[in-house]
Amino acid sequence: MRVIVIGAGEVGWSTAQALQADHDVVLIEKNPERFESLQHLDVLALCGNGASLKTLKEAGAETAEIAIACTDIDEVNIVACAAAKQLGTKLTIARVQDAEYLQTWKRGYLGVDEMVCSELITAQAIARLMGLREIRASEEFADGKILMTETIIEENAPIVGLKLKDAAIPPQCNVASILRQGQVIIPRGEDILQPNDRLVLIGTPVAVGEFNRRLSLHPVAQEILIVGGGRIGFRLAQLLQPQGVHPKIIEINEERSRWLAENLPQSIVFHGDGTDLDFLEQEGLGKAEIAASVMGIDEKNLLCGLLLKRLGVAKVIARVEDPDFVTIFERVGIDIAVHPRRLIADEIISFTRGRVEKALFLEENRAEVLEIEVSPKSPLLGVKLAQAQLPAGLLVGAIVRGERVIIPRGSDALRPKDRVILFSTPEAAREIERLL
Repeated sequence: MRVIVIGAGEVGWSTAQALQADHDVVLIEKNPERFESLQHLDVLALCGNGASLKTLKEAGAETAEIAIACTDIDEVNIVACAAAKQLGTKLTIARVQDAEYLQTWKRGYLGVDEMVCSELITAQAIARLMGLREIRASEEFADGKILMTETIIEENAPIVGLKLKDAAIPPQCNVASILRQGQVIIPRGEDILQPNDRLVLIGTPVAVGEFNRRLSLHPVAQEILIVGGGRIGFRLAQLLQPQGVHPKIIEINEERSRWLAENLPQSIVFHGDGTDLDFLEQEGLGKAEIAASVMGIDEKNLLCGLLLKRLGVAKVIARVEDPDFVTIFERVGIDIAVHPRRLIADEIISFTRGRVEKALFLEENRAEVLEIEVSPKSPLLGVKLAQAQLPAGLLVGAIVRGERVIIPRGSDALRPKDRVILFSTPEAAREIERLL
């Protein structure tokens, strides 16, 4: 399958790198310096303007299956997708940073098949992480019917030392994996739960939430602080307000502060500098239970996060744009570093996986969570899961059949059109995609 990727920044590079093994990838980049670095990828690299009909024809847009536009300029991405579509590309995907474009796209005016919004996806990811203090990752599947979380077991949590089979896991919840000291463990009933294990839970939102509360000694947070009132900070506050949370927001720009106060009536907006320790202390902002620093500069987010930790904030989430900083942030004291470009790349890649409706990568790509619709031709149809020859390193976490959610047992069998949520190693993922 020919896939055209427009823009070789981090999102484009990550997307091309993930697709190059299974597809014929053409990567278009207009910056000569960045173009030179593409020799490390197994792709056809073109130096040119990805919104140009001439360049797109050279890339084979007339017969391409997918065109993905992921430059840093929204308008270029939209024009590039519209042009590729007119030339004959079957599926076009545009990355945008401004959520306002989503409203126009949904009305069918832009000629783009799929649109992925950086600010909205990042805000949604952070909002989910704010549910409980020890949640490190959270994602919805099957139109919100299934929730996946990665949650740390606290030192004194009541389930520490129990065998998994004795942990009283709710019927509508499945422990898909245990992440322990860099290892990915497909769990068995005899596995003993240890402090600092990270459990990957898959199930209905109610059941997953119920079990998560047993892993943490802390109640759901209400005192939430957002540092940075730009697009991501604004969208994050918008997502939190309907949940009954009234976040506090720090914004350094006075005009933007006034705008935020007018447009977020249930939030408290402070005009100030989130990296000013005196300001944070004077306003008592260290009393927050959870804080998210989402300013546009990595160094400021790091400094702000460390100051808030010093003031006593239990959980600090920081936005990070430079991928090299993600590990550094978490090593020096930031609880969770959220990398928007990585989130966007994962979202884009999921559109290229055929019947894979969604894909999420965990533990530095050592594990995947997949949502796949079962084909009417699958050899696994009607076979009880206990008898199915499933690849090693795979766990069926949930089955969505119409409006019904099934946490599968060995006696369950798959039907056509079922949506299956799977936890898998990368090797097993390729095999199960073929089987389903």
